[in-house]
Amino acid sequence: MREDSRGDERELVARLQRGEPHAFEELVIVYQHRVYGVALRMLGRRADAEDVAQEAFLRAYRAVGEFRGDAKLSTWLYAITSRLCLNRLASPAHQRTRLDDDLLSRVADDTGDVAAQVERREREAAVHAAIAELDDDRRVVLVLADLEGLAYEEIAEALGVPIGTVRSRLHRARMDLKTRLEKLL
Repeated sequence: MREDSRGDERELVARLQRGEPHAFEELVIVYQHRVYGVALRMLGRRADAEDVAQEAFLRAYRAVGEFRGDAKLSTWLYAITSRLCLNRLASPAHQRTRLDDDLLSRVADDTGDVAAQVERREREAAVHAAIAELDDDRRVVLVLADLEGLAYEEIAEALGVPIGTVRSRLHRARMDLKTRLEKLL
């Protein structure tokens, strides 16, 4: 099934709603990388992203009977994933883990790789760190727009906000990111 095919998507939703066993497996196969990617970019930790992706699919499975098809299936999954990520980011446990990870990354040893690899890794780390420092509302819009390629309308629908809010948050996120990267690089 091609992800962007609305006919295939409607049929998959109908099969999910009928409770066909292989339909859920197909849903996961088609969307797992994108759902996990959003969660990883939002949360910054593989274990957290795996947990959120799994929870997103379970919630989608439980709620598929309520899915009316007004939005694309992918948009609906992004909405579920984004809400789960924002909830996790707001939790006190995540804040503690984030501090511990920062400390570990500072003391991690460098194995003396080639200078170009070290420089590339430092740039990637700087970009990831700058994205991680964005306010949660701005980060989710930046991830969905610039990293996942969603249209403003899809983001607005997924987050339940007006398109103007998506545009302003994205603009502010990009400006914040630019400022942070100029300082780091």
